[in-house]
Amino acid sequence: MLDSGAEGRPVWLGSATFDKGVELSPYTGQITHRISPDIDEERDLLVQDLVRAGMSSAIYQVTGVGPTLNGRNGGGDRYFTDGEIKVVVTIGPGETRSATPQVIPAPTLTALKDDLWRKTKKTLAEYASR
Repeated sequence: MLDSGAEGRPVWLGSATFDKGVELSPYTGQITHRISPDIDEERDLLVQDLVRAGMSSAIYQVTGVGPTLNGRNGGGDRYFTDGEIKVVVTIGPGETRSATPQVIPAPTLTALKDDLWRKTKKTLAEYASR
């Protein structure tokens, strides 16, 4: 956790992957995890969980590193991502919210890229499972 953001509120940064198994690292011989290739799916699940828990007031997207079609993590697992960063504005400690959070739309070109990405995701998943 960073001390605070521009609004003086705590800032939390994180990432999520789905661990689908364990193995021995080919590099160190230590036990490590295997990840599911669709890392955006887990990111989006985390956002949905925060919304369902009543912990978010707004959601928006920030352009990150851009799409990765055939990445590999340190353990050699294939992954793919749209490269976007989801920002969830959380509510204060001890509060919950029943209203749907405000969703700030992505800029037009980013939305177009996101639509194209969704259409190619199935092909990427099939390739990564080989």
